[in-house]
Amino acid sequence: MFDFLQTARNSYEIMRWQDVLDIVLVAGIFYYVVRLIRGTRSAQVVVGIIVIVLFYFLTRSLELLTFSYIMDNIFTNIFVMLVVLFSTDIRRGLARAGKFWGFKRGSTMIAAVNEVCRASFYMAEKRTGALIVFERGVNLGEHMENAAILQANISDRLLLAIFNTKAPLHDGAVILRDGRIEAAGCFLPLLPTEYSASQFFGTRHRAAISLSRESDALIVVVSEERGLVSFVKDGEVEVMMGAGALKNKLLANLGLADDSRSKSRKPPRRLG
Repeated sequence: MFDFLQTARNSYEIMRWQDVLDIVLVAGIFYYVVRLIRGTRSAQVVVGIIVIVLFYFLTRSLELLTFSYIMDNIFTNIFVMLVVLFSTDIRRGLARAGKFWGFKRGSTMIAAVNEVCRASFYMAEKRTGALIVFERGVNLGEHMENAAILQANISDRLLLAIFNTKAPLHDGAVILRDGRIEAAGCFLPLLPTEYSASQFFGTRHRAAISLSRESDALIVVVSEERGLVSFVKDGEVEVMMGAGALKNKLLANLGLADDSRSKSRKPPRRLG
């Protein structure tokens, strides 16, 4: 114990500020990677790779020549294998690391949040399903390629018209950009069935979870079966108990302040 304390003391005395910065950076990157793959299929792949590496060193120590030869050839191309296995997570991580907060702040976004909250709980009451996506730093243009580009001012009535069960676009998602409806009828990637969460959620929730894990988008899901409104971010689903709770959650994550108290507004109109 004394030797350990003495070694720690000597290390502390010769440590430079660059060493501290180095440790912090490495720890930060490791923490970021763990958060990025936590709860995903990639986490299971990482565990499998660790097991294989341990088994590889075990076989080398036992001098199993044939197996060691095979593993040597595999590890020669390990970098290419990692890129293939973790391509989705690498793309998501780079997108989040280099994201640019380009969405508009102010009254336009606050008005959009108000319209979404009002329409969402009205649709929940009528058991009408909906999927509404707030684009943030990560561009979602790839999900709009086969969608209807609207670039329209957002309103609760327009959202109700889009998600009307008799409308041609009601099955897809609506993507909001800069406080406006950029596109409707967008089909998002679904959460793979091997995830345990897939057993408890329907198609809209699975799509919302999948997109929120690949981007920094904020997503509002209205369940037509349960009549519930959920907020989805980073793969986490939270049921909202009222329009006020949803509004506060969206404003907080968009970095906006509610100016409804400081400005006089018209009373909310009835949708029914």
